[in-house]
Parts: sequence; structure tokens; C-alpha cells
Amino acid sequence: MATLDSALPSSRKRLFQPRTPQFIALALAIWLTLTANWALWLRLPELDGYHGSLTLLAIRVLPLVLGASLLVTALFAWPRFTKPFWIALLLVAASAQYFMVSYGTVMDKGMIHNILQTDARESADLFNIKLLGEMLVVAILPAIWLWKTPLKPARNALRNVLRTALMLVLGAALIAASLAVSYKDLAPVVRNNLWLRYMINPINPVLSAASVALDPILRKPKPFVSITADAALGTSYAAAQKPPLLVLVVGETARAKNFSLNGYARDTNPELSKLDVLSWRNARSCGTSTRESVPCMFSNLGREGYYASKIEHDNLLDVIQAAGLAVLWVDNQAGCKGVCKRIPMADTADSVNTPAGKALCSKDGECLDSMLLNGLDERIAKLDPARRAKGVVLVMHQMGSHGPEYFKRSTPDLKAFKPECATNALSSCSKESVVNVYDNSIRYTDHFLAQTIAWLKTQQSQYETGMFYMSDHGESLGELGVYLHGMPYAMAPDDQKHVPMISWLGTLGARTRLDQSCLSKTLDQPLSHDNLFHTVLGLMDVTTPTYKPPMDAFSSCRKAS
Repeated sequence: MATLDSALPSSRKRLFQPRTPQFIALALAIWLTLTANWALWLRLPELDGYHGSLTLLAIRVLPLVLGASLLVTALFAWPRFTKPFWIALLLVAASAQYFMVSYGTVMDKGMIHNILQTDARESADLFNIKLLGEMLVVAILPAIWLWKTPLKPARNALRNVLRTALMLVLGAALIAASLAVSYKDLAPVVRNNLWLRYMINPINPVLSAASVALDPILRKPKPFVSITADAALGTSYAAAQKPPLLVLVVGETARAKNFSLNGYARDTNPELSKLDVLSWRNARSCGTSTRESVPCMFSNLGREGYYASKIEHDNLLDVIQAAGLAVLWVDNQAGCKGVCKRIPMADTADSVNTPAGKALCSKDGECLDSMLLNGLDERIAKLDPARRAKGVVLVMHQMGSHGPEYFKRSTPDLKAFKPECATNALSSCSKESVVNVYDNSIRYTDHFLAQTIAWLKTQQSQYETGMFYMSDHGESLGELGVYLHGMPYAMAPDDQKHVPMISWLGTLGARTRLDQSCLSKTLDQPLSHDNLFHTVLGLMDVTTPTYKPPMDAFSSCRKAS
């Protein structure tokens, strides 16, 4: 016993004895390679087009991962002020691995942007005990060792610089050697599986975050060119008739294949199916995240033009406002992503303390989408009366089916499919319960859209009314181990890009001479967010040089005047 007691202090002394910064950099690189890259190792069996030995492939990839990790850890291999950076790196690696393993996502530049633009309510939905466990094993334990291990002082500054440079060279050499030996085998694997480029942890999240941080510094702001100068109201406004009122609903995280209106076997649209709505079955999104899709879908440039443009333009809502109509954005999400910065905007969070807010909103301020309809008459009454007399476009930005806590997105009376996955750790739930809870959120969207149509019908004594709904992007529900959304567009599964598009033309369709029976024959035509700008302008009879009739999804069914 005495021998054991004396051995324990001795082993602790060896564990926490002074180390050179270079030793710690190497030790951390090895640790991160072995503990923080399970998202990569676990997905190797899912490679597309690879039929060789997985063990041999892992052996070829291992030096790449170790070399990349060493390049990151060795950057901070200095005798002073380095431990906070290393600890931060461990925390980044642990959290990145959790999201990559649990949701099948990748930490690319777009995902970093999404994280930065996510509000506190959405962020809280992602935390659970599994994340804390991941942080404990991957980050906290080595951080304790790191904090208690003294760094050897540098007796010679030049020697320390040379040692650190040698570590960086070693990291680069490991990568170069691995590529030289295995390029012929690895190159086709990476080409067929683009996600591999984003899976090396922590170098990929670090580089992505650095790119996001440096972009505002290295990239000049885009010059702004307005497209609103010639916007005007069309001939329909000259006639003595009621002004138009269009509700444009921006859906959230809704995938088209889960709408029974589009042929889904489950009855996820019990209310809309009883109304005179049209649902287009083949629509695609601009992006796979709200940050990308919302500005893109309101642009006149289309997806390719939007991402290639070196000029910033105003958007659909600016054009409508410039034509003389009243425009209002009401938000139940994490903001309008810049689309509403030049128009009136309201937020459901402003009304959480009202009776409706207490019924529809949680204590943390997150509201069900029906809250968007609360007080709409008052909100519209506050708009400019001269504009309001000509017509109104009201945009409602849903919370929709935002994950991973889908169980918050529906009320008990609409939870038709059980059991539900009642946690944000989706990978711990059965496939059936994940689909159930998501489908219940779609049923709530169905209910909300039906409520919106009912409200519009109450406005028909004053306005010619209609509704247009389109989701910003879709969602993955565990197919191929991927959950949520936000994958790079080129590698994202179709479920993240195939979105619902629904219209209820009410009396607004007749105002702009639309033939509903003709439109009902177009429901399988391929459409996308590229069509939104032109379709809404055509529906509201707003003339502008940027309007392109071939891009108006309704133009082929518009009767001649």
C-alpha cells in the first residue's frame, strides 16, 4: 500500500512536469486526431464509389489529419500567453465534433455565418447533456492537464522560433507525404465525396472562422446600385376597385416532400386541402440556410447572378415600396437577413407580454407562428395611409419547422403522429419519431396558413386579397446520417433544397387576370426561388425594367386585358 501511495504522487508529478511548447503542440495534435475526428472516421464506410479497404483508407487519411492538426496547434507554440488559445481550440474542436456527429453537418464558412446570425433562442435549442459530455471528454480533460502543466521558459528566443518552425514544417511534411503516396487513391474519393474536404477537425472550423472574420477586412464593400427608379403601378390600379393585399409567407425549414398536397402519404395538410390552394411540387431553393436563401429569394438576379454579383442591389420589397405600395415585414425568426432594412418591420417578440403573447409564446420569448397574425389590423393601420390606399404587401417570416427542437413547433391538438422525438439530440431518437415530430410541425404550418387565409377573407370588404407561401430551404431528417440543413449547396441532399410553394389567389388572382384552371395544370413545372421576384411583381401588377415575364410562374396563365 505504501508503494502505491508513493507511486501516485510520482505519476502525477510526471504527468504535470514542465513541458516545452512544442511538446504540448504535438501532444494536442495527437489528442485531437484521435478524439475530435470521429465524424470523419464514422463516415468513411459511407463513401460513394469507394470499394477498397477502409482500414487502408484510414491509414492514408490519418497523416493528413495529424499534419493538419499540428499546423494549427504549433501556431501557438510559444512560451507565453498560449494556453488560452490552445484551450479555445479544444473547445472549438469538441463543439464542432458534436454537431458533425450528431447532425451530420459540416463546419464550413456558410455554417460559421449561420452560427453568428443565430439568435439566443435558437442557440439554446442546440444544447443538451450530450454536448456537455463531448466537451468534457474532448476539451475539458486535456484543458485541465494543459492548465496545470508548466511551460518551460525559453532560454533562447531564436531556438524556440526554430523549434516551432520545425513543428510547422513537420505538419506540412506529413500532409505532403501522405498526398504524394496516396494521391491517386485519395483524389477520386474526395471528388466523389466533397464532404471529406470539410471534415478534418479542428483545422476546417478554424479556417472557416478565420475566413469569416477576415472577409470584412480583406474584401471591399460592394457598391450599391438601386433598381427601383422606374418602378410603377400597372394599369389595374387606374380602375375604380379595391386595392390589393398580398400576404407573402416566408416559410422556414419546410421540405416539399412532407406536404400531403404534394403527394405525401401522411395527411400533413388537413386544412389547406379543403381550401382552394395551388401547390407546386417541383420548386428549389437558392441556398440551404436562412442566411443565404432569404436575401437570394428576394433578389432579381436569380441564384447564379446573386452569388456572382459584385454589386449590391435593393430587392423585391424595395421595388414594391418604390412603386407606391405599403410594405410591412413581420418577423417570428432571427431577423430578415437585411431584406427589410429599408421598409417597416415588426417582431412578434414585441408582443410577448400581451394576452396573445402569453398564450402563444414561451418564457424565453419564442412564439408559435399564429402570433404573426396577432394585431395585424393595428400594424397595417399604422402604415402610411397614402400607400395603404393603393395596396399592401405583408411579409410574414415563420419559425416554421426550425430544428432541432421540432416538438416546440406544434401545439398538442395538432400532434397527430406519435411518438415524437422530444429532444434536440435527434440522432438518439428513432427515425420514426424524428419524422413524426417534423410532420407535426408541418401540420402546424398547414394550420397557420389556413388561419392566414381565414384572416384575409375578413379583409375582403376593403382589399382584393391573396396569399403566396414559399419556404426558404428544406431539411434533412437523418437520411445518410445527416440532420438539419446548411450543407454546402453542391453537396447538400435534395431534401435541403426541395421546397414547398403554395398560393391562394383569393380575389387577387382575378384582379390580375389569372386563370386558376390554367395554373392548376402547371403544378409540375420546375420552379425555384429565382421565380419569386417576378411572380410577385406580376401578381401585384408592378411594372419595372427588372421584371421578366418568362420568370413569372403565373404569366402563361394570365388572360389578355
